Amino acid sequence: MKTETRRHLLLALVFLAGCAASRVQWVPPARAQTDTGMPRWDYYCMEPTWGFGQSRSDAITAQLKAAGLQGWELVTVEKFEVGPSSYCFKRPLR
Repeated sequence: MKTETRRHLLLALVFLAGCAASRVQWVPPARAQTDTGMPRWDYYCMEPTWGFGQSRSDAITAQLKAAGLQGWELVTVEKFEVGPSSYCFKRPLR
């Protein structure tokens, strides 16, 4: 066998031995929606508005119903001393 052929064969054997002896660790890519058993939520807050001549309670009810039809669940209402109240909703993250 020629010296160059032996050298290539030895190099190939060393490479294969190194591959067999090494430990390759595969780490899966991170995913935003990994199932951790805990639900993930999307949040939305609004300050209802109403126009001139429109009942405040009717306007708020209509806006709350519209949010409910979009899958939002009312979580909290914060009443401010001055200005309108703030309504916050949540729904499962899509």
